[in-house]
Amino acid sequence: MAINRTALFSTTRAVLALLPKAPFSWFGGVGASVRVHARRRPNAPALRDLNRTITWEELCTAVDRVANFWSERGLKAGETVALLTGNHLETIVHQLGLCRMGAVSAMVNPELRGRPLEHVLRACQARGLVVDGARVQTALDLDFGGSLGTSLLCGHEDAPAVHGLPDLKSALAALPDRPFVGGLVRDADLFTYLFTSGTTGLSKAARIRQRRFLLSGAGFHSMAAWLSPDDVIFTPLPISHASAQLVGLSTALSTGACFAITQGFSASRYFSDAKALGATVGLYVGEVCRYLLASPPHECEREHGIHTFMGNGLRRDVWTPFQERFGLGRILEFYGATEGNLVLINRDGKVGSCGRPLPVLVGPLNGAALVRHDVESGEVVRGPDGFAVPCAPDEVGELVGRIGRLPNEKFDGYADPEAQASKVLHDVFRRGDAYFRTGDLLSRDADGDYFFVDRIGDTFRWKGENISTQEVAEALVGTGGVEFCVVYGVSVPGYEGRAGMAAVLCLTSGFDGAAFFQATLALPPSARPVFVRVCADLDTTGTMKFKKFELQRRGFEEDALAPVCVRDDAAKVYLPLDAGRRAAIGEGRVRL
Repeated sequence: MAINRTALFSTTRAVLALLPKAPFSWFGGVGASVRVHARRRPNAPALRDLNRTITWEELCTAVDRVANFWSERGLKAGETVALLTGNHLETIVHQLGLCRMGAVSAMVNPELRGRPLEHVLRACQARGLVVDGARVQTALDLDFGGSLGTSLLCGHEDAPAVHGLPDLKSALAALPDRPFVGGLVRDADLFTYLFTSGTTGLSKAARIRQRRFLLSGAGFHSMAAWLSPDDVIFTPLPISHASAQLVGLSTALSTGACFAITQGFSASRYFSDAKALGATVGLYVGEVCRYLLASPPHECEREHGIHTFMGNGLRRDVWTPFQERFGLGRILEFYGATEGNLVLINRDGKVGSCGRPLPVLVGPLNGAALVRHDVESGEVVRGPDGFAVPCAPDEVGELVGRIGRLPNEKFDGYADPEAQASKVLHDVFRRGDAYFRTGDLLSRDADGDYFFVDRIGDTFRWKGENISTQEVAEALVGTGGVEFCVVYGVSVPGYEGRAGMAAVLCLTSGFDGAAFFQATLALPPSARPVFVRVCADLDTTGTMKFKKFELQRRGFEEDALAPVCVRDDAAKVYLPLDAGRRAAIGEGRVRL
């Protein structure tokens, strides 16, 4: 029997990478990895921003200091401290310090305010809160005397010592340099809470255990990225996001590489910042690559040292132009959910694919499956025997992951039991089994490669057909002056299903309704947008995901700042939806 040497090599590397780096490495949790690297390479860079670098030895000392700080203030193992801060190196130090003492960090979106912020603090049962200088007033506006139950409120390094906030920088500096002595941190203990983006409602708190965090970095590195301790992993995106945590920081802690950050994403500064940081690996999510591709030429765009770009959400139409323009040797596209129990990685660079299961997960070890999905009901299609119906090659279905006893099959889910229950599907292929619902529609080709199609809820039905918002958007970007496009379905009185609508952004020129109409002819008739909203701006999350919820809520209502156009097949153009056309649609004199 022929031996697949590539698979054997990858499997061997994966097994070796998962072995303990030191006797206490897997028994001391994430924080123990810092000690391992501090002993092996004390003067090597561990964390970096544009102003300074922290070595592994310095990081280990700072982590102990944070652990002692919180321990002396009565925080106990298992309790949570929320970090409401921007992209600061101290934020990561604080997260690792809490981990070392067995406490849990909650990585809060730094842009949250008011009720959404109070919601996430309650969701993770935060015992303490750390804020930086830009968010002191945000914290003080919260109802700490009411239902939050948060009693420890501390200022960050750059937060002023006002309104009773302790000067955290001075408090930490006053502590002696001594190792933290505490209880054993186990792999099943919680490490951190990461929150969903909240694009369609309030964020949910995903539980990330020590085991999940360690496996994420070790597995990603050993089976796909193959990085070295001399690499520098760079992200300008929020370090509160799963990409920075489960791909960037986790891989850095696994390999001993340096993790580099900046204060925020800027398309014009991205590659100059990468060069200044010495970045060799870049992280991306969502529309970041499209923003970079749309930016004017920059002197550093091919002078950087990035050899690998890894992330998720790189669309097929952007992939090749992006890789060629910026001279990127390798793109590692992957699929994964913050709270999920499965991951797909495209190790071969197949354009448009989000990959396949890890090479060690073959045969019965592979818990990923595609099952048929009913777009109208939102439920999995079941056959006469009551079990889910597997998808055929190239058929679109929902991706589900088996929940079981193996480390890769664990599903830690959310802090909210109701949210947790909604993501578990029972009796899928046999009685008593359970699968994690990703909420995503994918297809798989005959070679076994998966392709992302759409989010469940984004796909809609019109004229009896299922419409993928992502596929429509990909087909229309770059036409009629459109540089960014968000597609969704809207309800129209008198019609079944939802009519297609595109919110477009034209940065360098005006919207050309005739050219846009011509571009839609390449789509099936049912997929051609009925309405177009021409926006001056499109709201995004901190990781460049477009916020569709408000756009869908507004439908095709009038808006002076973002006018709506309607498709006119007779004139072969998109025309302004004036009062006359609006009335004609409402009275049924014009059929859509």
